[in-house]
Amino acid sequence: MRPGHHTQNRFDVDLRAIAANVATVRRSIGAGVWLCVALKADAYGFGLLPVAKTVLDAGADAVAVGSVADGITLRQHRIRAPILVYGGERLGPSSVRELEQYRLIGTVHNADSLRMCRQSARRGLEVMIEVDVGLWRLGFDRHDVAQVAEAIRAEDALRLRGIYTHMRVEARPDARGMKNQFAAFLAALRSAGPVPLTIAASSRVLDRSSAMVLNGVDVGRAVYGLLPSRSGRLGPRLKPAFARLRSQLTTLKPVPPQSRTGSLAAVRLLGVIPFGRASGMPGISVGAVLIRGRRARVVGAPSLEHTRIDLSRHPTARVGDEVVVLGRQGTAEISAAEVLRAHPELPDSALALQVGAAVERFYLS
Repeated sequence: MRPGHHTQNRFDVDLRAIAANVATVRRSIGAGVWLCVALKADAYGFGLLPVAKTVLDAGADAVAVGSVADGITLRQHRIRAPILVYGGERLGPSSVRELEQYRLIGTVHNADSLRMCRQSARRGLEVMIEVDVGLWRLGFDRHDVAQVAEAIRAEDALRLRGIYTHMRVEARPDARGMKNQFAAFLAALRSAGPVPLTIAASSRVLDRSSAMVLNGVDVGRAVYGLLPSRSGRLGPRLKPAFARLRSQLTTLKPVPPQSRTGSLAAVRLLGVIPFGRASGMPGISVGAVLIRGRRARVVGAPSLEHTRIDLSRHPTARVGDEVVVLGRQGTAEISAAEVLRAHPELPDSALALQVGAAVERFYLS
């Protein structure tokens, strides 16, 4: 956002934290390892283009996106670094041509994607093979990898850039399960023969162990500071990219005694902020906000565009006051960890995705 631009709702994204986290990951893996940063789902909700430029300036070697369209967007904004397009999007002749035209690295993860790349590629399309070793989502069975690699090498129009996997990482440490998955991936690599890039380590894998770093890593959560901050190898050293989510007090309404029933029981002074369901309040609220450095209770359920707060203990509140939904205000704080505790169904990776698209993003850099 441009400096001084006025808005009632704003989401502050700390690009300085993202850059620092890239540096932390780089120190953890060493200078010679290919560092690819995941930018799927609009960079986990933090913003595709600002995050892409930040991580590459901070030392990442490549970025990865969830769609060909996102890869094209990056190229159109002069991102020249390698861009991997994850598997999952069904490929057709036109999307294969776009992978070639914009110099994107495609993913071959099943028979259909392999067939389409073999039929439609024309001039040296780079592809990576995805292997499923236990996540049960996307990827070839490890026993099929040798045949897939052979098929790619047999095509003049294809170039095998590497092989990667996404391992299943349980919430509770499961060293045996991870070792078994890693062993299965190594077996697949041996069967395929030499390839330029081999990737098994994600953010959560790196947080548990450095033993599974090959010559490339693919990280997402770590870059956004979304690993547990009190445990692990990386988590305690990371900084949150989610700086603050804030609104503004737009209305003050004294509540007469006869109206203090139901959700308004004991509410003497009501405040209204223009941050409701459309902005993502139900998915991110802890039932309170911060105003003038203290907590104020949320009253009832948010409407589409507004949320009511109890200001009975904030008699000095005024229209125009800043209201923090997530983040710090003075010495008070509503942390991301508190939000995740209040919404146990919400994965940490989806925290910023709860913030509505209409909420303006401001980038701290």
